Amino acid sequence: MNQPDYRVLMAGVVPPPVHGASLATRALFDADLAPVSKILLEIRSSTNLENVGKASIGKGLGLIALVARCIRLKLTKGGRVLYYTPGSASFVPFVRDVLFLGLCRPFFSKTVLHYHSGGLPDYLAASPVRNFLGRWIYGRGAWAVSLSRHTPVPGLAFGAAEEFEVANGLDVPPPPAVERQDDEFRVLFLGNLYEDKGVFDLLKACTLAATRLSKPIRLRFIGKWPDEATRESFEALCAEAPANLKVDPPAPAYGDDKWKALAEADVFAFPSFYRSENFPLVLIEALACGLPVVATNWRGIPSIIEEGVNGYMVEPRDCAAMADKLVQLALDPELRARLAKQGRDTYERRLTLSAHVGAMRDILVKACSAS
Repeated sequence: MNQPDYRVLMAGVVPPPVHGASLATRALFDADLAPVSKILLEIRSSTNLENVGKASIGKGLGLIALVARCIRLKLTKGGRVLYYTPGSASFVPFVRDVLFLGLCRPFFSKTVLHYHSGGLPDYLAASPVRNFLGRWIYGRGAWAVSLSRHTPVPGLAFGAAEEFEVANGLDVPPPPAVERQDDEFRVLFLGNLYEDKGVFDLLKACTLAATRLSKPIRLRFIGKWPDEATRESFEALCAEAPANLKVDPPAPAYGDDKWKALAEADVFAFPSFYRSENFPLVLIEALACGLPVVATNWRGIPSIIEEGVNGYMVEPRDCAAMADKLVQLALDPELRARLAKQGRDTYERRLTLSAHVGAMRDILVKACSAS
């Protein structure tokens, strides 16, 4: 019997720009997957958030170069398995998937597709042409890896041969020790500041909560604005906030500054209804840092948040319900402490990077043995 060829050509989007999918791919690319031998093909199709999902001549030329690089790596370094991270549910990423997979899959005997973005099956089903192309590029015996059973992918129903569920995972350092000299109730959001990430809804929810609390609320947003119009609309809404709601100027934070912000917060809020949301890494970071979470019941979030155990979920756009949960947590420090401890337990039990890497290693080894 022939020995398995453990060489895998791994193609995926990595930073910049920084977002959950690119960070997760970077972490897997950097991980030890032995006995798998990685042949890395890093994709950087956008330089900033404003360009994500938008067509350009440069992206078209880059796609041609990407296909050429993939074929060259296959011919020079070998491997029978292709690993690829499909794009989000919008036109430009879908075109990239069609051309890249359509031209590159024939050179490999097995294809493993690792879906980091949500909403793709609905996007394909909305158009007969997209549905046909989706079955051709994502099906035909591919292996589909989803992050959560709550976020469907183009798997078995689209002609994939195997479908796996593997939760994201991270290595999160112990949170730094901080001293609080105030009685503020601190609410933190971390992520790119798109409107459908819920940044306006969180501001409205905190405004409602502030009218019911005597203590001050400090709301901090860490992230980048996708455009000036969104920033200006947010600032206009901030001007209407009550006196006991303090909103720090939103800005990115990385490394020690980010971990310090997580350590200083009382609650992590994530009211996303983002079109491509899947399994948010920021929720893993929050749980690992011992923060209770209030989030939306959206896409893969129910695979992370256990209701009443490590946090609470509300329906998307329900600002009043989110305000209720924030008030409850603000008034009950013992509840916050209990949820925080159980959140850390959730992280250690199933959301570490080693757990994620181990599961992905097993899938890639199995794919190599079957190819």
